[in-house]
Amino acid sequence: MNTFIKIIFSILILISIYSCNTKKENKVLIIGVDGSRPDAILKANTPNIDSLWKNGAYSFKAKTDEISFSGICWTGMLTGVWHNKHNVISNKYENPNTIEFPHFFNRVKEFDSKLKTHSITHWSPLHKILQNGDADVAIDFKSDEEVTIETEKALLAKEIDAIFVHLDDVDHAGHSFGFHPENEKYISAIEITDKNVGRIISSLKKRTNYKNENWLILLSTDHGGSKTNHGKNIPDHTTIFYIASGNDVKKGEIESQVNVVDIAVTAMQHLGINIKDEWNLDGKPVGLKK
Repeated sequence: MNTFIKIIFSILILISIYSCNTKKENKVLIIGVDGSRPDAILKANTPNIDSLWKNGAYSFKAKTDEISFSGICWTGMLTGVWHNKHNVISNKYENPNTIEFPHFFNRVKEFDSKLKTHSITHWSPLHKILQNGDADVAIDFKSDEEVTIETEKALLAKEIDAIFVHLDDVDHAGHSFGFHPENEKYISAIEITDKNVGRIISSLKKRTNYKNENWLILLSTDHGGSKTNHGKNIPDHTTIFYIASGNDVKKGEIESQVNVVDIAVTAMQHLGINIKDEWNLDGKPVGLKK
């Protein structure tokens, strides 16, 4: 081996060592599919969602708040506590306890104010629990298509560390036609939503710096339903699904009980935030390797 080849060989080894030792930036994408029963997700043709759970950690027996209305359950997901603490007990968001139990974006900013947070939703009340400065972007639209387009743009063009995306058309279908896996129009809405999820994941993977990023994707819902409504403390309304996908996920079905309040805590854990006892959170990290 001549000197030139030895030099090249040494450089390649150094590059390999550097690449292995370079820590990727941890980031979180939470996709909330409003009003999606787990049994309907499993029945529908959802190749994009299937790819996430079959290659990730999952539970189709997770639980949401006993008061299974959207405002209460989304607040539980995004704060990590049940309604008796966050104090949202209806979709009116009359007196949320955002000081003691803030949106997890608040914890993210407290941890590192330089981290970028985005919330893109199809239901504007979701932003009522955000305090000033919690979100770098908080925007709502009147359709899932607009939400998906905006999310695609943001993921492709902007610096993002934590993003929450809310899709609402499945819930609309449930209220209009019935929350049931045998309802063709409800299933059709789930299948269309799956395509939107696929578009979002595709945009994520096309990010310029994606190879240096370590994304945790969390996919879940706020509640189920029966007939054309929800809100009761019955299994059809309170049973939800939980899917976690990414390099830091322990693959397979999660044996322990998973709750909607676990999502914010799992997101924070992945971002490297120390979960403090004084926060008095009800959720726990779920589905991660550590």
